[in-house]
Amino acid sequence: MTQIPAQLRTLDELVRQHAEGHDLPRHVPHVRLADALARGDDPLHLLPYFADLDRKVENLEDLLSACADPGEEEIEAYRVEQGIAVYLVTDGQWAVFTK
Repeated sequence: MTQIPAQLRTLDELVRQHAEGHDLPRHVPHVRLADALARGDDPLHLLPYFADLDRKVENLEDLLSACADPGEEEIEAYRVEQGIAVYLVTDGQWAVFTK
């Protein structure tokens, strides 16, 4: 069994924590960030959103940083074993961005 570093949480754990009595999402899309960058969009439409804010996202660390901006109140991001899990607070949608 692979040991997950302490700073990582499982996607399932995060989704359950944020559900707060609501239904769990039926599907959490996993998206290769490189594919999303090539298309210029992703299931949560984060890339166009950050582009409109002049926040450059070229890799997973850029995505994590953009989501962690203190002024960003509607998006949360977490490191998970698969990559970066992103949660839209306003509508409860999730996506995992991978390498």
